[in-house]
Amino acid sequence: MAVSVNELIAKREELAGRKKQKMTIQTSLGEVVAKKPTTFLLTEAMGLEENNDAYLVYNCVIEPNLKDKSLQEAYDCHEPMDIVNKLFDIGEVRAISSILVESVGVGKKLDHAILEEVKK
Repeated sequence: MAVSVNELIAKREELAGRKKQKMTIQTSLGEVVAKKPTTFLLTEAMGLEENNDAYLVYNCVIEPNLKDKSLQEAYDCHEPMDIVNKLFDIGEVRAISSILVESVGVGKKLDHAILEEVKK
């Protein structure tokens, strides 16, 4: 049976809270905290010709703050996003990005069924 409008209204706060969830990810540096990517951020990253994984990691990891100027200066970053590849191995960047993408349901398998309309 399909979900009703009233059920969706009742779940409004729960659904909004799910989108704001944060997660911990174990890396070679230790544990980092990341937020789920927004639809806009994910779309933006997918539209990049290169460095889309690093872009997601840079914009979603919130602890440590990869945007911190003193951290970037300490690692001689010429561009702000350089910090991602200075801290993490390239394979690790891809793995973190995959976790972020999966956290918003990309690639998730959903149960489904074909509804047949009865012709009279």
